[in-house]
Amino acid sequence: MRRLAPLSVGLAILLGAAACGGPSIVSPTAKKVVGPLPKAGKGNAADGKKLYTSLGCAGCHSLGGTKGVGPTFKGLAGSQVKLDNGQTVTADDAYLLKAIEDPDAEIVAGFQKGIMSATIKPGQVSQTDAASLVAFMKTVK
Repeated sequence: MRRLAPLSVGLAILLGAAACGGPSIVSPTAKKVVGPLPKAGKGNAADGKKLYTSLGCAGCHSLGGTKGVGPTFKGLAGSQVKLDNGQTVTADDAYLLKAIEDPDAEIVAGFQKGIMSATIKPGQVSQTDAASLVAFMKTVK
């Protein structure tokens, strides 16, 4: 019996070490995404109006057409916008979403780069909120 005790302890240690695995660390593998990534929804203009106030947009973007620190929202959606690089673009949904999500990507001529991004960091506004802001901008005629 005394001879079996050390053998039993040794066997237990050996089996315990084998059960724990080796010195390597196993990490889970990433799954492949199939299909397109989800797109932002159409947005809700009423939510966008609330965001216009809560995010501080009103401090720089007027609704009545007066020039401020940023372009007015009055008539902006769908209009032709001249950029500081000389290019003219249509302020469609894609342009407006990009302007919200990455404010310094394209600057409207006559306005200063870095002002909006100092307040709203790139990526700070969710895609859903950005879509709601765009939906609200479309109502400002």
